[in-house]
Amino acid sequence: MRKLFVGLAATVLLTGNVSGVGPAQAQPGPLPLRSWPGCPEDHPEGPCRWCPGDPPVQTGNIAVYPVVWDESICHTYYYVHSGQGNVAHNIWDGENPPPPPPWPPGLDFCPIPPWCP
Repeated sequence: MRKLFVGLAATVLLTGNVSGVGPAQAQPGPLPLRSWPGCPEDHPEGPCRWCPGDPPVQTGNIAVYPVVWDESICHTYYYVHSGQGNVAHNIWDGENPPPPPPWPPGLDFCPIPPWCP
C-alpha cells in the first residue's frame, strides 16, 4: 500500500510539473510585427532609420561586426547581403544600396514550375 501511495504521489507531482511548464512559458498577446527596430513593418530590410538614443542596429553579431558610423547624427540604412555593407558587413548607410548578388550558375531554374514566379 505504501509503494502504491508513493508511486501515485510521484506521478501526480511529475505530471503537475510537466503540465505547468507549457503555460508558464507562454507569452500573452500576438508576436510583434516589427522585428527590426527603426524599419518599416512591411519592408524590414529598409529603408530604416537610426538616431542617437535608439538601440544599436542589429548586425547578427555586434561584437564581431559592429556598425561604425557617426553616432551624433541620424542615419538612413538598409540591410544588405553579407559582405555588401559599407558600415558593417550587412548594413548599407545612405541611399541606393547595392543590388543582391546574382544567383550562382545553374541555380536559376524552377524546380516546381506552377509555383515559380
